[in-house]
Amino acid sequence: MTAQRHLGFPDNGPTINSQVVSPTSATASVAGDVETALGLADHHPSGPLAVQLRERLRGHIRNLAVPAERYAELLPESREKDIAASTVRFARKVADGCGSDPAIALRLLAKSVAHLARNTDLLRSS
Repeated sequence: MTAQRHLGFPDNGPTINSQVVSPTSATASVAGDVETALGLADHHPSGPLAVQLRERLRGHIRNLAVPAERYAELLPESREKDIAASTVRFARKVADGCGSDPAIALRLLAKSVAHLARNTDLLRSS
């Protein structure tokens, strides 16, 4: 039984030492990690599982920042473009360090990943 399942969360993603996954399962992994992080932030924000999850979320940010930035660059000059570009900058700052409170860190990382993933999906669909 995995630690996530033991805590009542779905086992939706690879561990830090997992092999490379396909794009479809990577998308599911990102969504699963976001959902798990938000749950852990409320109930178990510290400990080895939370530490591993924060590192995975930082990796998701590094992987998603480039396509999300590309999406922002392709938008016409508008408030939407400013928000999309700002989201990428903020996510990178969060990945570099988001304070010492583990619950806040999990929430900020998870929400940043969710926003970048949404913009990356919008880039793929355009």
